[in-house]
Amino acid sequence: MLQRRELMLAAVTAGGSSLPVLSAAQGQASSEETPSASAKKKEGFALALGGGAAKAFAHIPILEAVDELGVMPKEIAGTSMGAILGGLYAGGMSGRDIRDFAVDLFTRKPQLLQKLFLSNGRTWSSLLNMTRPAIIDPVVLFETVFPKDRPETFDDLRLPLKIVATDFYNQSQVVLEQGRLLPAIAASSALPMLLTPVRIDDRVLIDGGFVNPTPFDVFDRADLVTVGVDVTGSTFSSRKTFPSGLETWIGSFSITLHSLVAAKLACAQPDLLIEPPIGTFNTMDFFKIKDIVKAAEPAKEVFKRELSTLLDGS
Repeated sequence: MLQRRELMLAAVTAGGSSLPVLSAAQGQASSEETPSASAKKKEGFALALGGGAAKAFAHIPILEAVDELGVMPKEIAGTSMGAILGGLYAGGMSGRDIRDFAVDLFTRKPQLLQKLFLSNGRTWSSLLNMTRPAIIDPVVLFETVFPKDRPETFDDLRLPLKIVATDFYNQSQVVLEQGRLLPAIAASSALPMLLTPVRIDDRVLIDGGFVNPTPFDVFDRADLVTVGVDVTGSTFSSRKTFPSGLETWIGSFSITLHSLVAAKLACAQPDLLIEPPIGTFNTMDFFKIKDIVKAAEPAKEVFKRELSTLLDGS
């Protein structure tokens, strides 16, 4: 992790900026990265939650930290799993509510399978359809597992939300912020081969991680502190065996996300970048949710301290 941190900071400092970064290795921002005392006081903050499949459960302690600070973000942006968790939070759930909901969902495997395939008259064929371009329909999936009292549209949210997806045919970023909420979240999370693309306004959309894994640059308000939470941290393993086909495919996607974030940081940075120390987990470790959330806990206090400093302009 130290090598990754050094490379990241080298890319950032090459642009002449000073970016507070939570290192997965050190668990805190260094004194050299403390915001300048002369920085202008901001009117609030915008929070970008990145994609990373199961590793995005590390966003949960950050959302709990927001609640503990008592300062709500003015805007939220999310990609893939970041869009899912950001949508739940913008929809009215607290960070603790989201933790309880997600832990319950992924620690009761038999109940999860029953909820996925057997509740509300659903059958295996309604979710799994091999004639489609992927195995699982993400809209059906989220309709099944999401809380039933969820907001239906972006207008129903308590906070403005920007959801990042990828236009498959135009090969470009799409930022969704109006209309029906669930299809937008499904589109942002539509990882090819696993989840079917989603059609919105005649555009075929897939996972937003292909264009913007940690979307801190979609905010357009200069009066806000921008905070990016990056969960694309590298996975380290001492195994010498060849990965399976699925492991290779998912791992390649994770490498792509990590490379995109690193490249973007070399050109532009948020005011505060948080990297929860969860790099040893795999992207498909959904049933290790308790371990991921626990590993990410050190990010909470750093986030609160650094954000408070930025908002105070001191």
